Amino acid sequence: MKKLLYIFFMTCLGFGCEDQFLEERAVTVLNGNYYKTAEGLRSLVNGSYQVFRFKPDYLPGLNLFGVANDCEVFLHNNNDRIALGTYTSGAWGGASSSWTTMRGMVEQILGEESGGVTEGMYPVINRCNTFLDNYEMGSDELREQVKDALGEILFIRAYSYYLLTNVLGDVPLILTSPKEYTTVFDFPKAPLEEIYQVMITDLRTAVEVLPEEATQLGRVSKPAAAHLLAKLYLHRAQAADWANAEEHLAMLYKGKVATDLDSAIYYSSMVIDQKSGETAFGGLAPNFADLWQVAPNDPNNLSQNYARDLVSEVILSSQYEGSGNFNGRYGGSTLIHFYNQDYTVLNCGLDRANMTYPRPYRAAGPNDWAYDMFTDKANDSRFAKTYLTEYASNNGSFARNSDVKWDKKSAYYYNNYLKDRYTERYEGADVVAGESKIEFEKRCLVFIENSKDEPLDSLWVASQPYLLLARWVAGSPDGEGYYDYDGDGNIIGLKPGVTVDPDNPVVADVSNREVRYRIIPESGPSIGRYGCDAESSSSLAYLSPAKWIDRNRGQAVNDRGQGAIDIPVIRLAETYLIRAEALGRRDGPAAAISDLNVIRQRAAYHVGENRSDIIAAMEPGVLTGRYSIPADEQEAPYTVNQDSYDEIMITGEEWGTGTKAQRENYPPTASTEMERFIHFIYNEKAREFIFEQMITEDLHNAGILYDRVYYRDYFGAPIASQGTSTHPFPVDVVDQGGVVGAIGTGRGQLQKFHTFKPWPISFLNLLTDSNGAPLDQQALDAYQNPGY
Repeated sequence: MKKLLYIFFMTCLGFGCEDQFLEERAVTVLNGNYYKTAEGLRSLVNGSYQVFRFKPDYLPGLNLFGVANDCEVFLHNNNDRIALGTYTSGAWGGASSSWTTMRGMVEQILGEESGGVTEGMYPVINRCNTFLDNYEMGSDELREQVKDALGEILFIRAYSYYLLTNVLGDVPLILTSPKEYTTVFDFPKAPLEEIYQVMITDLRTAVEVLPEEATQLGRVSKPAAAHLLAKLYLHRAQAADWANAEEHLAMLYKGKVATDLDSAIYYSSMVIDQKSGETAFGGLAPNFADLWQVAPNDPNNLSQNYARDLVSEVILSSQYEGSGNFNGRYGGSTLIHFYNQDYTVLNCGLDRANMTYPRPYRAAGPNDWAYDMFTDKANDSRFAKTYLTEYASNNGSFARNSDVKWDKKSAYYYNNYLKDRYTERYEGADVVAGESKIEFEKRCLVFIENSKDEPLDSLWVASQPYLLLARWVAGSPDGEGYYDYDGDGNIIGLKPGVTVDPDNPVVADVSNREVRYRIIPESGPSIGRYGCDAESSSSLAYLSPAKWIDRNRGQAVNDRGQGAIDIPVIRLAETYLIRAEALGRRDGPAAAISDLNVIRQRAAYHVGENRSDIIAAMEPGVLTGRYSIPADEQEAPYTVNQDSYDEIMITGEEWGTGTKAQRENYPPTASTEMERFIHFIYNEKAREFIFEQMITEDLHNAGILYDRVYYRDYFGAPIASQGTSTHPFPVDVVDQGGVVGAIGTGRGQLQKFHTFKPWPISFLNLLTDSNGAPLDQQALDAYQNPGY
């Protein structure tokens, strides 16, 4: 942060957001005559669209909105991320010296000049205020010329304040543009109640004046404004009874208006009524994967709008394009990298320079609950369409020289028990110990996220013709190995009484087995362990999102380059969830079932789709019968002949006390049906929207962020937490020593005040009182959020 004047007084430089309607224009005259013309006012609107890139652009938006919740976590592979992920005071305090801690992230969202560009919310708000001031003072003719832009600018200002308040709570409410330079920086915080009144008023006007259909791809429309307005009404209703609650909840109080739930239902219905007839699934894309379609690598067509960008379910998106010429300071989206694992450390035939798979980035990722929240992986297609569960080798040399090799134990089992199942591998020949398992353009890496009560046999896991990483594996009976050997050390066969069923390798009786957590098979690479852990060499390999695969990143030639795909800001699926929650809160949870089932109908596998064999033939839940899919769909090519909706349809049992409710992993603090229903809404929202940068802020506004991190994130939770009775934190029977390994208790220092972020000391030290005098310590302490 350079100077406070940058935060509040830097005006628009016109950096655009989409090449079709936003062009770079340098304007240096603050509030000059240019901004009193129709062209100038439109340039303010166009330049303000950069606000929709704040979340996906770079680390500030990613770290503030995409992690620190119950399923998206910082990965522990550098000191700052370890400190952030464990909620230590150094990383979360306002005085940290490191830019990559919370202090630096909050500075950026407030606003600063960096890289020759103004970034953050207050510079955008200033552009909006400049527009509104000049619009108000303009002639009738001028107002008529730009009346369509009024709704856009009101939406953008409301959205900017929405992001600010989600991070900090009470913030300065600035509604007019500066008229002259000043050295008095007296910006008291306004209460959320007042800020929400302004945002709601702005959006009500925006709904009235915006067109039903966006005039160009990426423009704000009436459905976008109605959606955000419904969400604000819901947020105010969520906190309506917290004026005198615990401090972290009282800070969420936004006022109490008896009709807020009615208003949330009214405005969400306005959106749904307009959009629901566009598809057979209530306006949702018929296939969840339609939203994440992967365009082929095409360096000669960088200006294209990809099919995923045009899906009608997407009501508003942040705009990017392939050339990078109109993508702002960062040249594109960093979100496409943020949650990606580092498959290069596995040395399993994957080349990062090939654009097939995402860039290895290892900054953040999913924790165990992010997988387990999909309570029926076989019938809820969102699991397989959200995660990259398998990879194929994309480099012949890397495949031949892979670290994933056959040893004599895995080779014996493969040759005698598995070879007939893999007729396409190795030309049908036996495999030989010491040779690479990996073949070019064949499957080379698979993840299976199983539960501890359904461990896979370790010999079966190690004997697959690729690297298979299963969360829980069971060792040999009594730890004595699987085989008998002759005098020369050659394998004779399995020990008497030892069976490893190639059709069902789930070990039902582990009474004499050692069950291990996230270990690399003996025939795999030398990193030892994988997944998230509190040291740098373990937090490397995990399931990456399939949502952000962009083969045209970096102008389609640079795998490290920024993203070209558009990033959804508002999807119709969320509108249904907003209405479902509002209906459930007002009329009882049963009133929400219909809207929830619109989501579930789309989430199902539909006739004609194909499940992966990883789901249909290898998923432990299918092998044990816990997940039900027809027998004919468990055979290659695993074609779906019967829609799976009936298996995942919402009935209301999900927020009861039975088996379905137990799978939802409710915190023990959710002791009533209504409390469980609210948690269910956000479980469903995570299943639908994980990796889309809204989970943290939504849990925060619902007042349940602390409880869910406490009981679900064993890196962030304090040592007093052991998870829940149905989903305890993992325990590995082998003590890894030091800070690594699964120990069954939380490792972090999470406290309730962490649900809000700190004000940077660098910002506070620039504030003055109304006379221009620096704030004294008492005033600084009062301004800072509690706990920091």
